[in-house]
Amino acid sequence: MTEMPADEIDVDAVRADTPACRHLIHFNNCGTSLPPQPVLESMIDYLRLEASIGGYEAAEAEADGLARVYRAGAELLGCGPDELAFTSGSSEAWWRAFLSVPLAAGDRVLVGRTEYLANMLALIQVGERGIDVEVVPDDPRGQIDLDALNAMLDEGVRLVCLTSIAMSNGLVNPTAEVGALVNATGAYFLVDACQAVGQIPVDVEAWGCDFLAFTGRKFVRGPRGTGMLYVRRSVMDQLEAPTFIDGRSAEWTSETSYRLQPTAQRFELFETAYGAKLGLGVALDYALGLGLAAIETRVVGLAESLRTGLDGLANARCLDTGIRKCGIVTFEVDGHESAEVARRLRSVAINAGSLGLASSRLDLGSRSIAEIVRVGVHYFNTEDEVDRLVAEIASLR
Repeated sequence: MTEMPADEIDVDAVRADTPACRHLIHFNNCGTSLPPQPVLESMIDYLRLEASIGGYEAAEAEADGLARVYRAGAELLGCGPDELAFTSGSSEAWWRAFLSVPLAAGDRVLVGRTEYLANMLALIQVGERGIDVEVVPDDPRGQIDLDALNAMLDEGVRLVCLTSIAMSNGLVNPTAEVGALVNATGAYFLVDACQAVGQIPVDVEAWGCDFLAFTGRKFVRGPRGTGMLYVRRSVMDQLEAPTFIDGRSAEWTSETSYRLQPTAQRFELFETAYGAKLGLGVALDYALGLGLAAIETRVVGLAESLRTGLDGLANARCLDTGIRKCGIVTFEVDGHESAEVARRLRSVAINAGSLGLASSRLDLGSRSIAEIVRVGVHYFNTEDEVDRLVAEIASLR
């Protein structure tokens, strides 16, 4: 394949910060990526500090570092630090936002076909309680159909849910265009940006979302068990109180009353993994230092090289859809189950993922696809690694 320019990213430097690159080809970044060395070191140092002086004392000593996650997250998303809550992951963030939306029997909720399993379970539950959940169809290219969405939006729609980057087909949905349509109504707009943050530039103002959820473990390259929830400041007082609150979420004002935090921290609890929180802040700063535009350019270029290579094989078919694509590449291999392909690749030190219908029923089911092999390239991957993956797939006869 043609050698790609490295753009603005020093590939040698980021690979040096990722020691596993010496013995492993990691293409499972859409599942969980490899944290860079500064993230790992920050977490280890914090845990050592806790062990040496105590947990509360360590949190006080590292208060500025712990606040870093809000500052970096705000810079990455284009919002205020007070509009962000630290969570254990994208699913918790999404659920906290979803449960805060005031919904009543008869209200309508619109959702795209690429919605993730955990989100759909929530929507199924509210459907059982009289909320009308409707799926917006895709257009012929596989992304959410903007004309169909516009026709479905009326005063009865209370909430629109959208996954910005599909985990099952590599497409980037037109999130800003959806936001513009939703904002013209009185509905709330909840975006699952689990696969987007850390891979492409994200701007909550440009997207027009009231809520956005993301995880630390994927393209952000942060630790597992971390994530963030964005809540637009202007909607904060319109929302239902969080189901679970404590002294971090609210102030106990009298024997029989309390007052919620005025910021998104009302969605946090006091006890959390402080070392992981510190590590997520370092990971966000690391991504900001490289630049999201440069990251997207490299990731999309590597993914296109991979699609080109797969298209040249007789025994594999790329299954990606959409007009705009990202670093997630999905495919199938003749005569091989996806889990078997992932196991074969792992046996030769190449990490990839596999997904079945139960993870994305609306998307995969509508395309009559039972399972896929899924690869997520990142900026620390190389063209040689892409070539190696294509060669290994070609060998599966």
